[in-house]
Amino acid sequence: MPKRDPRPVAVLGLGRFGMRIAKQLSRGGEEVIACDFDRDAVEAISPDVAQAVALDVTDEHTMRARGVHRVKAAIIAIGEDFEAAVLATVICKQMDIPRIIARARTRTTAEVLRRVGAHDVVLAEDEAADRWANRLLGPSVLNQIEFHEGYSIVEFAVPKPWVGRGLAELDVRRKLQLHIVAVKRPDAESPTGTRVAVLPPDEPLGEHDVLIVMGQDQHIAALANI
Repeated sequence: MPKRDPRPVAVLGLGRFGMRIAKQLSRGGEEVIACDFDRDAVEAISPDVAQAVALDVTDEHTMRARGVHRVKAAIIAIGEDFEAAVLATVICKQMDIPRIIARARTRTTAEVLRRVGAHDVVLAEDEAADRWANRLLGPSVLNQIEFHEGYSIVEFAVPKPWVGRGLAELDVRRKLQLHIVAVKRPDAESPTGTRVAVLPPDEPLGEHDVLIVMGQDQHIAALANI
């Protein structure tokens, strides 16, 4: 199972989307630096994150002074002020932040944000916040497809504590409220190098197995803590 990068995640902008994703990431064990010019918003999020900072996210000097340039990912969660979102994205790009995720209100603004440096763009609110939190929380979440609002199917690398144990023993449906649909395993004879199988409940999981898991996004987030 890949190790989680210990560096923090910055959330720039604390509107509805920013507040939600900051809290989700923090609950999942990430160190979150939450930033906004609005001191009331910063004060509101303060109990839920590692750092809550009142600053101008369009000022590179101030951002560097608060350590934002050292994060592994920055989420530009500014929804109303498009100019500020663009400037914050450009600054994050200049600071060589490895992953920049920006929120956009339209497909046109999304394209602009991509052109100035965003690696990914989010076009929704609550469910998108949950889904992106899951992606950032779990390096073992290899792929995620939303099939209904608030529900997803993910490919999840088998955690070390699960290796050698069967699905019946793990009892994921009861303990985590998730359903393991199938298991993807290495197969040298397959043209794709893998095969997908439905395992008997007592067959042990292997360290190279990938689980195909279905459930609510909020429950999928719990996989990051295993």
